[in-house]
Amino acid sequence: MFNQNLTYSEATGDNVPFSNIAARPYPYWGFVNGEYMQGWSNYRALDTSLTKRFSNRWQLAANYTFGALWDSTGDPCQTIRNADESIDCVPIAFELRRDVGGEYTRATTDQRHRAVVNGIWEVGAGFQVSGLYFYGSGQRTSVSCSCTARDTGTGGASRLRDDGTFLERNSFVGQPIHRVDTRLQKRFSLGGQRAIDGMLELFNVFNRGNYGSYTTNVDNAAYGLPTYNSNVAYGSRAAQLGFRFSF
Repeated sequence: MFNQNLTYSEATGDNVPFSNIAARPYPYWGFVNGEYMQGWSNYRALDTSLTKRFSNRWQLAANYTFGALWDSTGDPCQTIRNADESIDCVPIAFELRRDVGGEYTRATTDQRHRAVVNGIWEVGAGFQVSGLYFYGSGQRTSVSCSCTARDTGTGGASRLRDDGTFLERNSFVGQPIHRVDTRLQKRFSLGGQRAIDGMLELFNVFNRGNYGSYTTNVDNAAYGLPTYNSNVAYGSRAAQLGFRFSF
C-alpha cells in the first residue's frame, strides 16, 4: 500500500510535499485514507521432514525449512483528479527515489532457516516423556532514522538520511531463537477406562534469552538492542502443572 495523497516530481524523483496544498489530488480535504492494492510478494522455500513412527515405545519427528521472502508495496501511481471530480491513478513514467518507489527487497519476517524436532518416549510404569526443540534464524525487520522527515502528510519513519543516502529496506536481522520445551506425564489408573494423568511441563528449559522485538532506529543509542515482547515464544523459563481425567 502506498500513499495516495501524494503527487511526484519528475525533476527530483521525490514526492511533492504534502504541505503544497495545490499539488494534492484532494486539495479541499486533509489526509485521505485509501488503498491501491498493488503490493506483491514471493516466498520460495525447501521443506524437508523426517518421521520415525511410534514403535518400541518411542517416536521422533523433525522438519527443516530453508527459505526466503521478498516483497514490495508496488510502484506508486500518479493520482489525478479529472474534470468531473473523479480520481484516476496513472502509471509514473519517470524514476522515483528508492524510499518513495515500490522497492522490491527481502520482506519483514523473512527467515532463512527454521527447524523443529520433537519426540515422545513411553518410559514404562505409566510414565511418558516428551520434548520439543525449536530453532529459528534471525528475522528481518524494518529500519528508520531520526532524519528530517519527508513531508508526506504522515508521521511515518524515514529511510532518507540528511546526507542524501538511504537506509537499506528491512536491513536489520534479529538474533536466532533456540527453545527447548519438555513434558513429564504420569498415568494413574482408576479401574476400567478411567484414569488421571498428572503433567509437569517446563518451557524454555535452558532459560535462553530469545527476543522478538528490537530498537531499529539507527540513530538511537540502543540501536540493535532487544525490547520487551510479551509473546510467550520469547518468554523466560516457566513451569506448569496440570492434570487430565479420562473415562
